[in-house]
Amino acid sequence: MTLNMIVYVAQMLTAIATLAVAFVLVYQLRLQHSEAQRQLVLSINEQRQYLALALARDPDLSSINSRGGADYGDLNQSERIRFNRIFQAEMNLSNIAQEYSDLLHVDPDQQLRTNFALFPGRRKFYKEGIIRFTLPAPFVAKVDRYIREIELKVGEDGQDLSVLDPDNDTP
Repeated sequence: MTLNMIVYVAQMLTAIATLAVAFVLVYQLRLQHSEAQRQLVLSINEQRQYLALALARDPDLSSINSRGGADYGDLNQSERIRFNRIFQAEMNLSNIAQEYSDLLHVDPDQQLRTNFALFPGRRKFYKEGIIRFTLPAPFVAKVDRYIREIELKVGEDGQDLSVLDPDNDTP
């Protein structure tokens, strides 16, 4: 075997080894990506559960959330601040869920519509509050559209109970 042949074989082996390493790295990156997505889903669900438990454990906070959802104008200034914190957390989680809905196995659009359809106080708070300026524009446009559709159907202070009908598949 000549020196050129040995160099050629060595170069081929190096190329094959480099290609094998590239495939292994791509595989590992895909695994890491899947794991990161899984962790994100767990985190979103954990935060939602934590928020729900916080409301359930604190009767005063639960009352503020319930009354604010029904009629935001019924809350005093201190209660409005607490309601704002609850609602801001829910909206931020809803925004994140929009981007990862396929991983969460839920329909975040249906959750948003239901949230606003059943709680006129939340619609009022959203429309009048600064929260609209803290969320991404595409998400705000979607929420604005849902609120317009709901209020055209039931008015500003009404509830659209049709979202609770399992046979109702219209947005």
